[in-house]
Amino acid sequence: MIVRNLFSALSSYRPGSTATPFENYCTGGLAYLLSRQHEGLRALLAAVVGQDGGSISTVEIQAGVAGDGLADLLLTYESGRQLIVEVRVEPAASDTSLPGSDHPSIRRRETRSLVVLDLNDDTGDGDGLWNLLSWSQVSDSLEDDGDPLVQDYVQFIKHDILGLGEVTLEEALSTNRLYALGGAAVRRVAGNRSHYQNSASQPVGGRYRYLGTTFALNGGELEYWVGVVNEEVPLSDHFHLMLASREKPVSEPVEHPRATGDWKWQHWTGLGRVIRPVTPGDYDELMARLS
Repeated sequence: MIVRNLFSALSSYRPGSTATPFENYCTGGLAYLLSRQHEGLRALLAAVVGQDGGSISTVEIQAGVAGDGLADLLLTYESGRQLIVEVRVEPAASDTSLPGSDHPSIRRRETRSLVVLDLNDDTGDGDGLWNLLSWSQVSDSLEDDGDPLVQDYVQFIKHDILGLGEVTLEEALSTNRLYALGGAAVRRVAGNRSHYQNSASQPVGGRYRYLGTTFALNGGELEYWVGVVNEEVPLSDHFHLMLASREKPVSEPVEHPRATGDWKWQHWTGLGRVIRPVTPGDYDELMARLS
């Protein structure tokens, strides 16, 4: 789909796409700004691939390339060059491999550049085929733009993708912000390439039993969890911020919460009922309790 309207871009979805709705949403916002020839973004992409293709003539999301729908984002420049962007906003995506040089859509390398945009700041030099770009770099390239719409997107990147801000309980239960906060905390402790995933119970009557992030340390198994747990059974509107370990002890232990009674995880700790916005510092305090 060629992007011309912001709201059409945000609501678009290609049947058979492997992208999640949240990834599509993030891509749609970025595509719209690129379709408006945002100079900061255009210059950033030129610097990443080492070549300025000039003005962008079309921006497509979920674009069919060589009939395989590879491109989350496809930019075509007036010079005829193309830029394929693989967009990643969720931890599981970082575990998937990128197409290699024998892939049908990558054979035209003389006229195409390749970029993977993900959560990690460790961009380095790429693998010689795919150039690396981080969401932090995208945010920085937009930071000085006074347009209110652009600033809203900057805040969206920081809070909903990168997990850099505080999160109210309402936001935690209805947006991606708590997941982003948890992912950021794990990356601070275990590194940019750490293994983690979003995890939540099925809502019952509009209420969750738990919602948070399951993660691994030191290349191990997914045996730690951090997030919010419902205070009561039957479920209530009150939640506690907690951390759990499947086998290894934690400091300042508390009782196993009733809302996760079916878990066979032995060790729990927490910061009590969530009565104010949850901050990155709160997550760091809990992570420090891992033995």
